[in-house]
Amino acid sequence: MKLKNLGGALAVAAAALSLASCVTTTRNSLFVKADEAVSRGDYKVAAAELDGPDSKGYYRDKDQVLRYLDTGMLYQLGGDHGDSVQRFDEAERLIEDNYTKSVTNAAASFLVNDYTMDYFGEPYEDVYLNVFKSLDYIAMGKFDDSFVEIRRVDEKLNLLEDKYGKLAGSMNGSSDSGGRVKAGATKFHNSALAQYLGLLLYRADNRSSDAAINRDKIKQAFASQPSLYDFPCPNVDGLLAPTDKARIDVVGFSGRSPEKRATTLRIMTEKNLLVVEAEKEDDKGKMVPTALQSIAFPVDGEYRFKTQLPEMYKRPSQVAKIVVFVDGFAAGQLALIEKMDSVAKETFELHKTPLYFKTVLRTVTKGIVTAKLKEKANDEASKQGGAIGLLAFAGGLAADLAVDASEQADLRCNRYFPGQASVGEFLVDPGEHDVSVEYYAANGTLLHRDTFPRKSYGTGGLNLLASYGLQ
Repeated sequence: MKLKNLGGALAVAAAALSLASCVTTTRNSLFVKADEAVSRGDYKVAAAELDGPDSKGYYRDKDQVLRYLDTGMLYQLGGDHGDSVQRFDEAERLIEDNYTKSVTNAAASFLVNDYTMDYFGEPYEDVYLNVFKSLDYIAMGKFDDSFVEIRRVDEKLNLLEDKYGKLAGSMNGSSDSGGRVKAGATKFHNSALAQYLGLLLYRADNRSSDAAINRDKIKQAFASQPSLYDFPCPNVDGLLAPTDKARIDVVGFSGRSPEKRATTLRIMTEKNLLVVEAEKEDDKGKMVPTALQSIAFPVDGEYRFKTQLPEMYKRPSQVAKIVVFVDGFAAGQLALIEKMDSVAKETFELHKTPLYFKTVLRTVTKGIVTAKLKEKANDEASKQGGAIGLLAFAGGLAADLAVDASEQADLRCNRYFPGQASVGEFLVDPGEHDVSVEYYAANGTLLHRDTFPRKSYGTGGLNLLASYGLQ
């Protein structure tokens, strides 16, 4: 019987160790088939794979926001705009519901790892899904609905800091936090991409004064947020100049949105003080220590703990140049208007800051309890000896590993949002035209070509083409 209990304790320890080693890699390993379809440009195949009857094999019940973000983007890439809107609508609804639940339960769930909770999206995911919905509606000719989505972008950006401040405040309702969780901040308050789409919509609706306001807001985005818009502003003044030509507007998306990787935090305690050192991955994939941070915390004794925190990393794009061709001739290049991956990293700080404090305080609170249990188990082992002593030791080991497993970083994020957005307008004689968009690497290699069906372009309305080269 004693040996049976010993086996159970060792099994618990082994299971905890297994969870600790696989929790951060499971999601990536599941998506090989869908990712291969995306790399071939078979977006409808990828969407059907992730949105079909086997979707639960890819997404847990707590990950449904990701399912709808991923499939919403894939349906748009495949030209199924109605399906795309439906999935983005559901993602937006769940983001709001899950966020509300997180705020309500933040104090009670302070000692629970975020990975075990319903995902409510990163700030940039919540904002850009409205941009993509706007493009879906434009493709379907539903301009009024597209206007609504652009306005939603502004509304969400205005509320971002309040939203995460509220979440941090709710976390501070836990006695374990002691009011130490701090709210994050962001420098991103105005999306040039969203303003650009708004300008085109207003212009198509013959609302020149409103279009001019959006033009000025584009310029303000570049002037007031230089760390995010560290490149030349596209020429937007010409967009409002009168012309008897047909306008072809192109938005080209390239690259991929950032991914999350785990950063290791090493926590050392002193009398009423926590000292935290982070190890981050450098450009060569090597883990290097960063500056120390001290946090006041009531603790006696010296302990050493290790935990993980998600960090966002850009995925470099191969695309260096995007060229638009009209009737087989190069009409010009697209100009970069938004580094969506930079926005993703910047707004991630809103979530990361309270998560950092929550993770550190949770790790220490649970770790001290575990350390004391382990000390008790070791004392018991030294007193009892033999199988009983080994059982006590295994129990302490299982508790140790269980804490490590519960402190793995939550690396959830969408897989298929693009990383950069570029724009351009090309004036042509009214009539039928062939349009294609080509994506080139820095060495001149053609990476991808989007070809649009031949159609008639007139002088009124909005002729907007959305192109995607996710290389």
